[in-house]
Amino acid sequence: MLIAGVAAAFAASAGVLSVVAAAVFLTHMLVPRGIPEVSATLILPATGPLLGLEALFDALSAQTLPPKRLLIAVESRDDPAYERVVDLAARYPDLAVELVVAGLSDQRAQKLTNLLAALARLDQSDDYVVLFDADIRPQAWWLAALIAPLVARRADIVNGYRWQLPRTISPASVIGAAIDRAIAVLPRPQRFRLLWGGSLALTRRALDAIDLPQTLARALTEDLVIADRATALGLRVLTRSALRLPTPLDDTLLELWRFTRRQYQIIHIYRRELWRFAFGVCSADLLARASLVAIAAAGGGLAARIAIAALIALGVLGSTAGAIRRAIGLRLGVIDPRGFAVAHHLAVWATLPIAAFEATALWASARRSPVRWRHIRYRIDGDGRVIAAVRSPHHRAPG
Repeated sequence: MLIAGVAAAFAASAGVLSVVAAAVFLTHMLVPRGIPEVSATLILPATGPLLGLEALFDALSAQTLPPKRLLIAVESRDDPAYERVVDLAARYPDLAVELVVAGLSDQRAQKLTNLLAALARLDQSDDYVVLFDADIRPQAWWLAALIAPLVARRADIVNGYRWQLPRTISPASVIGAAIDRAIAVLPRPQRFRLLWGGSLALTRRALDAIDLPQTLARALTEDLVIADRATALGLRVLTRSALRLPTPLDDTLLELWRFTRRQYQIIHIYRRELWRFAFGVCSADLLARASLVAIAAAGGGLAARIAIAALIALGVLGSTAGAIRRAIGLRLGVIDPRGFAVAHHLAVWATLPIAAFEATALWASARRSPVRWRHIRYRIDGDGRVIAAVRSPHHRAPG
């Protein structure tokens, strides 16, 4: 009975906190309307087939604050991204696309080599710079919301986070959306120094102070390293709740698991304290859930009744948190596929799949190196520096 009580208390507490986090986020989230009278230069490091590039360009063309120009950096002319950008750029003259070939480097993540090559094309008129990823589909207010706090001098760096947008109903889309949307609504204490490179705006003064060629010289990721440097310099960092950007989710379950593991590997490399906290919480949550299922399945006695009551409470709390997050998504302009809510409820009431998926990815991330990212496998030393990279052939789109 003691085990059932402890497991029930822990799991229920985690469920209540997830509901509270989602409710607080929804209450305080305001969609910004102002449009600053400035211009911003966009920088996109890209690789691979970029099947959704046209949709991204459409979203950029629809911004209430039109971008000044768009610098896209690829590693080489052999990268499928090169031809994809060349084919599309002429159709979007308003974006003023400039394609940059960065060259290969094994000293840092290739994404960062691409970033540095694009940054080298900036001139003195580029007062506001935005770094972003190719998989986002930003709302029309995205760029204005990123830049406005910089123009108002309320921040030196502004960022947001993704909001997973399932394309279809599948185990991967249900589990992926459940995990990542829960992360998206969590508070971000300053002590953890969290930034997301998928949507990151900086003033030119902040960009020059950070000195990205030096800061990213041997790094695996840009966001957490930039956050460390910004903290050291005393720069003001703002994360806007409305900047949760629709990001299509159509991976297989294995692809999603590998992505989740890599994200946790990066956290383990650059934020060990946070990784240990997540490791402990997710492991304890899975253990508590598994214990409740086992006790309830055994049947009979007070312990089984406690376990069954706790499992029902977990289902109710999980469904409630999911409903609040869907309300957040609607405010963000994100509409889930028909029937997705039912699929989410089923996954929540199944008790174990979501928790097991996240916990196993976390356990696998205990091994910090090597890290597989796209077509490159990186070896990382104890200080988080890239020491070697092994490349595989590019994957090209069919046809």
